[in-house]
Amino acid sequence: MKIEELIAGKNDGQNVQVAGVSLPISALKRFVDDGYTHLKPYQVEKTFSLWGKTCTGCFSEQEIANRL
Repeated sequence: MKIEELIAGKNDGQNVQVAGVSLPISALKRFVDDGYTHLKPYQVEKTFSLWGKTCTGCFSEQEIANRL
């Protein structure tokens, strides 16, 4: 899913639900600023794969929240 679509129309203080996990909008905006464009949840591993044209990474819920 596209990160831009997840955060569209939402404020920094809000969260978005992805695969049953609440992710902070402000953290997702930081990922976009760093070049990430897509996000895919892995529920069993409780991780998220994020990628863009020049970057890729796998992050836990806590690692995403720490991007505030």
